[in-house]
Amino acid sequence: MNNELQKVMWNGRAGASWVRHNALLETLLGQPGRACMDSLRLTPGMRILDVGCGCGNQTFDLAARLDTGSLVTGIDLSEPMLALARGLKEANTNALSADVEFLLGDASEPPFADEQFDAIYSRFGVMFFANPTEAFKSLKATLKPGGQLAFVCWQEPRLNPFFTAPLQAALTVLPSQAPATPGAPGPFGLADKARVNTILDEAGFQSSTMTPLALKLSVGDAQSFDEIFEELIQIGPAAALIAESDPTLKERARSAVYDRLKDFYAPGSGVSFDANFWLVTADN
Repeated sequence: MNNELQKVMWNGRAGASWVRHNALLETLLGQPGRACMDSLRLTPGMRILDVGCGCGNQTFDLAARLDTGSLVTGIDLSEPMLALARGLKEANTNALSADVEFLLGDASEPPFADEQFDAIYSRFGVMFFANPTEAFKSLKATLKPGGQLAFVCWQEPRLNPFFTAPLQAALTVLPSQAPATPGAPGPFGLADKARVNTILDEAGFQSSTMTPLALKLSVGDAQSFDEIFEELIQIGPAAALIAESDPTLKERARSAVYDRLKDFYAPGSGVSFDANFWLVTADN
């Protein structure tokens, strides 16, 4: 299991972008994470592992739901994202009842003893494994008997215009790209329901469920469209594609994305996208 490509990405442009736009991304993506937390059976004194914890926002939300004596451990590949998480922890220590800790590491090869955790949680952190079956086997080993797994991931691209609309607009100007390999590590790595069920079965999990979750992702209700656009154009796959494109095409690509995103804007409501996820649960 080699996640070297992910380490490079999340310690480079992707990680730096998430840190820079953390507040915006949390506004957009906090809902599915909280819905996933709602599926956990929380009890006093729990130890929970947050896989792909990023900048720690979800880790803190989990800790806020727990009592004194509980512990939430966040693990991530990204040093810049963890640096922000640790800074936010210092700023919020007095507001948390449960303890929080952050570790730099590869969750596909978790650096923990067996049977340490009562639950494993992840918002968008488990779709990037190079070998998901082996990664989930390794994570399962860290769960106590009867422990819980709960994660949320994206359904297929056509159901998620947050990703596809800006990218398709940019590609009307920029050279076309080879289509992503189905199931490859990335945002849609676990979009296929049958594949996810097979992975969890082969990893040894029991009683797995996959529940469709449809939400509206919104941002910028108090902003003009131009203000929101200047933030949205800096995140997601279209942003990376434009940043790496021929300088003579950048402005045309930006204009194409501007025109497309305007379709999702309403004054007083900001920019809103229909979004579709899988809420996945299983037991050890």
